Amino acid sequence: MQTNLNINSNFFERTLRITAFYGYSGVPELARALGYSSPEKLYRLKKENAKPSIDILQDLSNKFEDLDLNWFVTGEGEMLKSKSKNNVHKDFEDINGDVNEDKPKVKKTSTNTAPAVVTVDSLNRDNIVLVPQRLKAGYLNGYANTAFISKLPTYRMPGLNNGIFRMFEIDGNSMFPTLPDKSFVVGQFVENWERDIKDNQIYAVISNEVEDGLVKRCINKIKKYNNLICKSDNRRNYPTQNINPESIKEIWEIKLHLNFHLPDPADIYDRMSDFEGEIESLKEIIRKAKLL
Repeated sequence: MQTNLNINSNFFERTLRITAFYGYSGVPELARALGYSSPEKLYRLKKENAKPSIDILQDLSNKFEDLDLNWFVTGEGEMLKSKSKNNVHKDFEDINGDVNEDKPKVKKTSTNTAPAVVTVDSLNRDNIVLVPQRLKAGYLNGYANTAFISKLPTYRMPGLNNGIFRMFEIDGNSMFPTLPDKSFVVGQFVENWERDIKDNQIYAVISNEVEDGLVKRCINKIKKYNNLICKSDNRRNYPTQNINPESIKEIWEIKLHLNFHLPDPADIYDRMSDFEGEIESLKEIIRKAKLL
């Protein structure tokens, strides 16, 4: 063990890979997940000739059962234990829905007209892969990684048969009230961005430049200005962003919205009444001002 540690001591780089793969936003979040009050223990691995302590190895092993510690220590082999590569991550065992019981087959594609990785069921039909909110950061790095995609849960849904689809969990209120926080959307893969992105339609834009969630309402200026304008429906709190197409990895046109919270119509009526009351108040203020 001691010899291997000295042979390949780039532990911090592998720590960053673990952080991205399991969907943590950064080393501090990974440290909290391991039960550390401070990320300093992990940041020490950046130092030359630094070695992970036994408790770090034990904590990683306990937290990530599919992580191959031999890879972490030596840098050799694969990050995941071979027997775990085709298993669905334990974090998703309690997700309700029509999860495919058959182990999905993962296919690496080689064209620009399909995602880098797709999964199919036993009948060779494309699955709908779910990207949960906590793995959003991991998806930005692992969208083309067969090991990462194979661990995500897959679904079949009626009416979504002709095309390649992916499901995303909404994170935050940037698209409220159209798409509330913690609801889900299903998007169809967009092949030709210049031609197929329609103004004011909603898309999942896979890019490190997109803030406040992946799902936005878009204005297509790629051909004219080499720019994709991404707007939030909650524009009072979330500003419009201009995204460079070169930073974009994938784009999915939203075709379906799944919301487990059905709003009470009374809330809408109350807001309408308040709005009408405010308009009448403004009219009265204007009328009085004209009389002065």
